[in-house]
Amino acid sequence: MKLYLRRREERKIKDLKNWTLIYGRRKTGKSTLIKKNLNPDYYALIADSKNAIVYDEIVTLDDVIRQVKEVLYNEGIAVIDEFQRIPQIYWSIISNFERRGVLVLVGSSYGIVNEVFDRNSPLLGLFTPLEIDIISYEDVLTQLKDPVLSTLYRDPWVVQFVDSYDEFSKRLKEFSLISKGLIGEVFREEDRQLTDIYYKILLLLGEGIWRTSEISGIIQPKGGEGTISSMINKLAKMGLVQKISTTSRENYYKIKSPPLSLSLYAESKYAVSEIDREVNYLPIGREVQFSVGEMLAKYFDGAQWYSPKEDIDVLIMKRRKPLWAFEIKMGEISNSEAKDAVRRMSRVAEKMGLVSLREKPPDYGDLSIGPNELLEIAEEVSKRGSE
Repeated sequence: MKLYLRRREERKIKDLKNWTLIYGRRKTGKSTLIKKNLNPDYYALIADSKNAIVYDEIVTLDDVIRQVKEVLYNEGIAVIDEFQRIPQIYWSIISNFERRGVLVLVGSSYGIVNEVFDRNSPLLGLFTPLEIDIISYEDVLTQLKDPVLSTLYRDPWVVQFVDSYDEFSKRLKEFSLISKGLIGEVFREEDRQLTDIYYKILLLLGEGIWRTSEISGIIQPKGGEGTISSMINKLAKMGLVQKISTTSRENYYKIKSPPLSLSLYAESKYAVSEIDREVNYLPIGREVQFSVGEMLAKYFDGAQWYSPKEDIDVLIMKRRKPLWAFEIKMGEISNSEAKDAVRRMSRVAEKMGLVSLREKPPDYGDLSIGPNELLEIAEEVSKRGSE
């Protein structure tokens, strides 16, 4: 399926006036955003430490640097994609360019940010950073109108492969292999090695095991829980893992990308890459829960938290005060379920809300959100984000 999803970052890219470092995890749509919204005069994709690809031709890095200098001198726009592959000897050359045009560097790693903005970097003070993460849930939902498929499409690489959630669930062997390859690419661009321990951590997070103490007990690494905490923090810095605050002392860790998370779950539970088998269950509800929660937190101008003790799906905090608690269901919410959820949530937050992806829930809380209301909220949040 060939589909281009509009996203709020388009405005920022169209309005670029200064030298900018655009960065983020691989396959989040950085290059596509630039090609569709920036209209550069010169675009070079760095292939390795010596060569680049320009208009389907292989050229040397020296040629790229000369062309970029000329474009900037003529007040044009030049883009160097996969900039993290350029040897740092070229950085000093770039730092001496006249700042007459717009130079955009694109890096498929988070480590490149630390290097470019390091106090010893010749590029320090010349560029401003712009992160491109997975697409916001509201931006996708306003276009697809499908709350489940919108969750998958937040990570752009999956768009070309499937037209529905059912198709995704039937092709898990393929996506498990793609996911491991993508993770390997991320590690390579971050100049790290995808060790067995890192991959086991990702599999367990995909399975829904989020406590570092529990992960440490399963893997039993040298250094214990401290080692696991350090490795998970590194995964978060790579853009693979998301950290969510909780009402307990521990943070909730999850795979940031919904399709990546579901693929890792299938691999961890069923070894789908090795055995051709049908998977009857995927925790898509968990992925929807956190995507909807992210959007609601923006809508109410708060921060998304999780409450494991009270088993509350989404807690929205403002100045560390719990304002809203939400119960989020894929299916219908019965009267008894609504009453029980409101009773549970009232112990934690001032206001309670119920969300159902199938139909508007009973009015037992302060807010009932069905598919239509969810779309209205998405449109409002998406509009705010693009202003």
